[in-house]
Amino acid sequence: MFSLKNMNHLSLSVIIPVLGEQKNINTCISSLRDIFGEQCEIIVADGSADGSTIECIEDPKVKSIISKPGRAIQMNAAAAVATKKILLFLHADTTLPANAPEIILESSKLPWFTAGAFNLAFDNPHPLLRLTAFVGNIRSRIERIPYGDQAPFVKADYFHSSGGFPEIPIMEDVEFFSRIRKKRLLIIISRESVRTSSRRYRKTGIIKCFLRNWLLRLLYLVGTPPTRLAGMYKPNRDN
Repeated sequence: MFSLKNMNHLSLSVIIPVLGEQKNINTCISSLRDIFGEQCEIIVADGSADGSTIECIEDPKVKSIISKPGRAIQMNAAAAVATKKILLFLHADTTLPANAPEIILESSKLPWFTAGAFNLAFDNPHPLLRLTAFVGNIRSRIERIPYGDQAPFVKADYFHSSGGFPEIPIMEDVEFFSRIRKKRLLIIISRESVRTSSRRYRKTGIIKCFLRNWLLRLLYLVGTPPTRLAGMYKPNRDN
């Protein structure tokens, strides 16, 4: 675990948007406690009106809110109640590397730092998933535009002053980081990897999912409305 002395210098809120993550949420929170200890602020934003995921949370120190569904909407709602200087947005089925505190702290000390993210890896050693992560990591390193499953983190003051994530049904991460890049602000992509679940790839089919994601990105770049892309991605997008 990151030393308590150093942890005192890391002001971090971890925001977890969820929808039907009853099976994963406590594992996710436990992993965060193992890495950051008790000083990390954890906020869970449930997109279900009945708060079904929130009801399963065992850690009494976790903050929770019920929000309208939609990943961008949920993340913005949680960010509005966050109290720390850096916001990290984490999927409930993604695990941070053990040295994440050091990476975030050292990144935040760099001049002009605005945001950062990690490399991507999957919990399944399938060669096609390794290739997917490899290609995705090259893309994000060249473009400096990470996706949401790379556990992006950003200075809270910049996040709020910029208006947060655009509340569109898909590609909110691409749009947000594209705006940062256009302003020539620093986005750091760590060589350390998060480990995320391959469940959506396995459910959809690895090749199909890979090709669909790249097609959606290309269509977005040529101006296809996010509402149309969301219908192509999935009728009800998972968080």
